[in-house]
Amino acid sequence: MTPLRVDGSIRHPSGGEAWEYSAVVTITNDRGEEIGRHIVGVGALQPGEGRTFTFAVEVFKPNMAATVSQTDTTPARGVGQLSPSTRRVR
Repeated sequence: MTPLRVDGSIRHPSGGEAWEYSAVVTITNDRGEEIGRHIVGVGALQPGEGRTFTFAVEVFKPNMAATVSQTDTTPARGVGQLSPSTRRVR
């Protein structure tokens, strides 16, 4: 189940030089305290170049963890890395 999914894109301005971009995800609890922060390097975008992003929050039942193969790099509990996923669900 995916209770939240956001798709979006950015485009670097046409003039000037390349800039370095990063995606930052911050997770806070109900009291507003930061409990997780992950930064993912997007890379340098040249003038006029773009990137598309998808951010998703996935939910699973604890007993479903057994269905994830050994190549899963995302921790079963907590916040995982936001890098290209090597997770394979059988």
